[in-house]
Amino acid sequence: MKIVVTEAMPTQCAEASTTEANIPQVVLITGAKSQLAEALLRVAADIGELALNSIANTSTNISANISANTGAPLKLYALSRSQLDITDAANIAAVFAQYRPSWVINCAAYNAVDAAEHDAIEAHRVNALGPELLAQQCLLSGARLLHVSSDYVFGGQAVCDARESGVEQHQNPDSASNSNPNPNQVHLPRPFVELDAPEPLSAYGTSKLLGEQRVVAVLGDCATIVRTSWLYGQNGHNFVKTMLNLMRTQPSLQVIADQIGCPTWSDALAKVIWQLVMQQRSGVFHYSAQGQCSWYEFACEIQRQALALNLLSQPVVIQPITSPDYVKQALNRGVSLAKRPSYSVLNSGKLRSTLVAHNALSMPEQIEWQDWCQQLNRMLRRLS
Repeated sequence: MKIVVTEAMPTQCAEASTTEANIPQVVLITGAKSQLAEALLRVAADIGELALNSIANTSTNISANISANTGAPLKLYALSRSQLDITDAANIAAVFAQYRPSWVINCAAYNAVDAAEHDAIEAHRVNALGPELLAQQCLLSGARLLHVSSDYVFGGQAVCDARESGVEQHQNPDSASNSNPNPNQVHLPRPFVELDAPEPLSAYGTSKLLGEQRVVAVLGDCATIVRTSWLYGQNGHNFVKTMLNLMRTQPSLQVIADQIGCPTWSDALAKVIWQLVMQQRSGVFHYSAQGQCSWYEFACEIQRQALALNLLSQPVVIQPITSPDYVKQALNRGVSLAKRPSYSVLNSGKLRSTLVAHNALSMPEQIEWQDWCQQLNRMLRRLS
């Protein structure tokens, strides 16, 4: 595999050019302390055709030099918020002047879904204004931007005729779209595709959608946006690590059983992102693991696999609970929760067809197209 370097102009985005140049490419990663940023650096070291020359990891900066078989280095810099505040235009300009990136991968985000309901201004600053300022600086400098977004831009209303669906789907009884005058025709939720109209239900989802829209408004067809769902990994705070901690300390758990989505391993998402960058792809893409489940089914599978891998010494009782009951219990504790989509499974077909056509990065296994249970097993094995 050869790293292709093309000169990106503010009004024109390069797509998989065959022109070579022996000059460094610089990839700037925002949100260095996020689980995705750490996964991006970890996966870069595992990619078959790329050899990691050196990596320095300190509390304030992460940098890596990666060489392709052309000998031209690809330099990666992951910067924390203290080094790069994406809500500060002057800071962004100074960082761009220092590092001169050819690509920026935006992993910085306000991800506290419930807290965003009471802190919508800050969520907007980080998730909407920040991506816009990055896009504006990319436009000025000729850099490319890959922005990471969320399944929570959708409201759980995408439906299809069950007779036309090739996969088993979960019915959403609360969806108004399910009302059907024809009793012989059953409508079931279907995975969302990129052209489906977003309909966020929360302040967090709204801020993520605004971030997408502002990036596209600035960069147009040159923008690259990847929506993902239920992200977890071995770093940072996420559902898998939370469940493991609770299963070690609590005799029983209650987990929501009527919200359907798809868990996604951060390392698999990282591999997909690197493929998009190396192929210089633009557009809006969906990515999650294959399959779908509820949070309750996810928790049960975490426990089953963790017991098999000796990450847990004994099982705990896991009880399913409905979203209304869960919200009611939280309110009784004085906690207000954001509304979440009842169904937010993403269809990754567009991305898969795009990447399979030009498979730039290969690994021993195609982890990005594995079932969510398989991805979970890969991640848990790293903890065992």
